[in-house]
Amino acid sequence: MAVKKNQPQKAQITFGKFENVDMRVARVVSAPLAEGTKAPCRVITLELGHLGKRTSVGQYALLSQDELVGKYVVACINLGDREIGPYVSEALVLGAPHPDSPIDQTQATPVFLSDEAMPGDQIF
Repeated sequence: MAVKKNQPQKAQITFGKFENVDMRVARVVSAPLAEGTKAPCRVITLELGHLGKRTSVGQYALLSQDELVGKYVVACINLGDREIGPYVSEALVLGAPHPDSPIDQTQATPVFLSDEAMPGDQIF
């Protein structure tokens, strides 16, 4: 699914529904390229402090592993597992469209946080 430019605003939700989304600070531990996925992806291992580690599989292939490892990102951790090719993604790293993404892909740039953030802390 390609990201379309100038998408309309989504329907309004209540603050209570938004509070159900569990977004946390995560530190990227590793991010090798995935094999066997439809679009180029990275298998990102996330450190979530007291919540342990999770895996996220996402279209971050236009960034090098060096650009990701050690960085702090926003991860949604309560969406349930998703099968992506031969991998299971346990978290969603939030991002924005990468400007160089091919038209038939949804390559992204993660939302980076300050390195003063603490893994596992809640995003609000």
